[in-house]
Amino acid sequence: MDWQVGFYIDEEGNEPVKDFILDQPPKVIAEIIHVFKLLRILNVTLGMPYVRKVHESGIRELRVKHGSDYYRILFFAFTGRKFILLHAILKKGDKTPQSDLELAIERMNDYKLRNISES
Repeated sequence: MDWQVGFYIDEEGNEPVKDFILDQPPKVIAEIIHVFKLLRILNVTLGMPYVRKVHESGIRELRVKHGSDYYRILFFAFTGRKFILLHAILKKGDKTPQSDLELAIERMNDYKLRNISES
């Protein structure tokens, strides 16, 4: 059974990952959607080069390459066969910046607190 891929929504109703994706060129959006499909179908078995664990909290990064650009979408697996997309960046350096990882952790904790009835 396929997993669901959902977007983190803050208390004001903003969907930062969805907004980031929709701001990209159409070919980049198509590539991101392709990798989402792989994630839904292969779920936790999808590994490199598409998924890598980046933190002991369970946060992983979805890795999307388009041309010479590297996109990273930080996410985690949640109860009920769901992946929640937390934060997205166009990667500039070798490592995902710590501030981006910290923001993803903050959003993950917020999501879990507000959706505790699902777990």
